[in-house]
Order: sequence, then C-alpha cells, then structure tokens
Amino acid sequence: MDRQVSSRSSARVSQRSTINQLPQELIVIIFRLCLDSKEPVKVLKRLALVCPLWKAIVKGTPSFWTNIKAADGIKHARNAIKKTGELPIDLTLETSDSISVAWFLAAFSEKVSHWRSVKLSFEALPTSFGGLQTSACHSLEKLNLTWDGWEPGLSTSRLTLFDGGPAPTGLKDLFLWGTPVELTPMGLSKLSSLVLVDVPYIAMDDILFILLNSPTLITLDLRGLGDLGFPEHIVGLPVLLESLFACTFHLPIRLIRFLLSAIHAPSLRRLELGVTCEMEDDFDGSSIFSPPVSEFEPTLTKLLSTAGHIEVTFDDLDLSITFGGLKIFLESSGVDSEGPQYLRNVLDSLMGYSGGEGTGPRIHMHLDAVDPTIEELLIFNKSPAVERLTLSEQFGSDSIPKSAVEALGTPAAPGLGGWLFPELEVIDWNVNLDVLDKLETALDKRYSTQQAYADEHQCPRRSRELRFVSSYTMKMGPVDLEGLQNRLRVLARGARVFLRNALVDVGTPV
Repeated sequence: MDRQVSSRSSARVSQRSTINQLPQELIVIIFRLCLDSKEPVKVLKRLALVCPLWKAIVKGTPSFWTNIKAADGIKHARNAIKKTGELPIDLTLETSDSISVAWFLAAFSEKVSHWRSVKLSFEALPTSFGGLQTSACHSLEKLNLTWDGWEPGLSTSRLTLFDGGPAPTGLKDLFLWGTPVELTPMGLSKLSSLVLVDVPYIAMDDILFILLNSPTLITLDLRGLGDLGFPEHIVGLPVLLESLFACTFHLPIRLIRFLLSAIHAPSLRRLELGVTCEMEDDFDGSSIFSPPVSEFEPTLTKLLSTAGHIEVTFDDLDLSITFGGLKIFLESSGVDSEGPQYLRNVLDSLMGYSGGEGTGPRIHMHLDAVDPTIEELLIFNKSPAVERLTLSEQFGSDSIPKSAVEALGTPAAPGLGGWLFPELEVIDWNVNLDVLDKLETALDKRYSTQQAYADEHQCPRRSRELRFVSSYTMKMGPVDLEGLQNRLRVLARGARVFLRNALVDVGTPV
C-alpha cells in the first residue's frame, strides 16, 4: 500500500514538474481559464497552494486581482489593490454585502483614476458615491447603479456625478435602476449600451440627446419611465442608429409609438415592447402599430421575417406575443378582460407586415399556470391558426388550464369559430398526469365526433404529436407502466407520443 501511495505521489510531482516547464506566460493563460467568474478568489487560493512556483505566479500576476468584490471581504480587497499595479480595476458591491457603498469606494480612492467598471447595488440610497462624484475617475468604461429599495413615489434629489461635468470619454455602458442621476450635465455620448429602469426625473430630451450623440449604440433599454413625456425641442429626427441590435421599451403606448418613429435602426434584430397600463385610453382597440408608424415599417417587416412560428403566451403575470425578433408584453393586472382581444388586435396588425392572412408562420400557444375561458381562447381561432398548444402548471401554483382542456372537446356555439383550434397538431402536456383523464375525455369527444360530419372541413385536425415534457408527469407515485401505455395508446389515436423528449412505442393505434 505504501508503495502504491508513493508511486501515485511521484507521478503527480512528475506531472506538475512537466507543467512547470511551460513558459510562464502560458501557465498564466491556463490559470486564467481555470478561474470561476463567481468565485475567482477561491480558485486563486487553491492554485497558490500547489507549489512555490504557482504561488509566485498567482501573487505576481496583477491581472488576476483586478476584479474586486466586496463579498470577498475588505481585507482581501486591500490586499488585491496592492497587486494590481497600474492596471484598470473592476469594483462590485451587492445589496447583500455588509460593507456600505461609501466605505467600499473610499477603500479604493487612491486608485480612482484606475476604475474601469463600478457595479453597486444598495437597499438605501447612499449619501456619498465617493470617487464617482469627482472628475478623477477618467478611466471609467462601465457604470451600474442599482437601487434595490426604490419604490414609486419616493421623494429624493438627483445625484450629481463627475463634479457636475461631462462623463469620462471612455464610458460605454450605463445602467441605472431606480437611481436618480442628473444626466444633462454628463453630456453622454459614444455609449454602446444604455439601460434606464424606473429612474425618476428623466426627460425625453435627455434620451434624445444621448441617442443623437451615440450613433454606435448597440443596446437600448428603457423601462418604467412613465414620466418621460414628450420632448420640448425636436431636432434631428429620426435618429440614425446603424449599430442598434437590441431594443427594449416598457412604457406607455404613446411613448413607445413616439420612440419607434424617432429611431431609424436598420440593423435591429430584437425588439421587446412592454405595454404598461397607465391610461384606459390605451385599450380602446388601437394597436401599437395601428395606425402604422410609417418610419418604422421597414425595420418591423425585417424583424417579423425571421419568424419560424408565432408564440402567444398567457401566464399569471402578463400576456405576450413573440413574432420573429419582436416580443410584446402586456401586463395582465388591470387589463384582464381586455388583454386577449388587445393582443389579438396587435397580432392582426402585425400579420399585415408578414404577408397577410393565410400565409406566414402559425401559432404556438402557451397556457402557463392560467385557465382562460373558451371565449378568450376563441379570439385566436382565426388565421394564423394555432398549430401547437403547451399546457403548464407551476410549482406551488394550484392553477391548471382545466377549462382549456375541456374546451378542446366542446364545440363552440355558432358564430364563435367552431371547434377550438381546429388545426391543432401538437399538444405539450406540462401538467401532472393525475389529471390526464381530463385530456383523455376532451380528445375522445373531439375526435369521436368526426364520423358524424359529412364535411371533413368541419372536423378538427387529428393530433400529430403528444408530448409529456415536464417533471410534473412523474408526480404520480408508483406508475402502472402497462396501464399508462394502454391509456396513451387510446389517447394517441396514431399520433407520436413522447415522454421527456423520448419517443414511446404505444403499439397499434386504437
């Protein structure tokens, strides 16, 4: 046994010695690949324990120590700052950290000219932001200020950064969540990413100034800026943003329409619109795109052209449409009754940009822990047809789309569109199999009636696939596999059956 242990130990020493013969620059690259982005300090400590050479490399490589997090402790932070030399440093403080913002930034005040990125999250708005309120942090490229404790209606004054003068010329990424910052004197320009969420005291003029001076903007995200208003001075519109790739607006419809008309983004590939419900007038049946926003039409057509299918989602928080590179959210709260019809109106207007009715992609509908009425579902019974239906429940939620399942086996009243989703071909069952009997009953009614119709076009299409895709399907306790197979055989009626993406042989169709 001692001989075996000695042999293994010798092998490890030999292997380490071989690695140590590599050029030190290559060892540094290997170490960097080993670093965990979440806990790099732990990895560095382990590497330093291997041998004297590795310890020297770890301690003597400044770039290993430039990412300084408050979570690693102030002792480590002060030790790390000594090793960074003249390299730029990245500072991170989270709400859960026990160190205050003012104290954390003060610990690195001597290196303020080397700050490359600063990410701060806090529960209470700090009274001081240290070096960020001076012009000394001229190397700053990324700034992220997140006020986790912000609530609508909180009265607070705006922060003045950079001695009230222009922002550092290298600042490319600005992220503000709830933090009231005086933007005008910063003269922001040349940004590649701008994210403003729930930031008070922002004016549309501020936004347009940034857009006009940041033609290379790649990401734009504006959410919760209900007081944005319209600009007092409209100059140089529409703004040409040739590099803009992803755009998010969660705003009142009137502001979304204005911004879409004010921006020309020929390279846009992702657009997310969240419709807030601040005014009842927004839900009078008009759509975001109706009447058309003419300046945005070419970009919209390009976004929709990438669609393989259209996703329509009902869940307990909002309703949404995903159509190619376009995603539209409609908050459920306050618009429960109008929401499905409004979403239908939006979809109708979008179809006009993708070839009109009868052409283009079909719908994949998701019912996620909600149970809409058959009247709400029948709104989507016209073109484009619903071809796939996913029924889901959520952990801890008692809401299961039982009414929707029953509706599949219930012919609608005359004038309401006939059978629900007559061209449905794929059903994803993301619900406990304990309630599988409801699906069995519905499909039996849906397909056994086909013999009664002389006109086959009055019959709903038979399913092509049934997919039982979630871990919820396994919440049945002991499973009678033979009995389950018999049930699936009857249920399938020739459709392919999948359990967790594995094709199941259910035998001869019934």
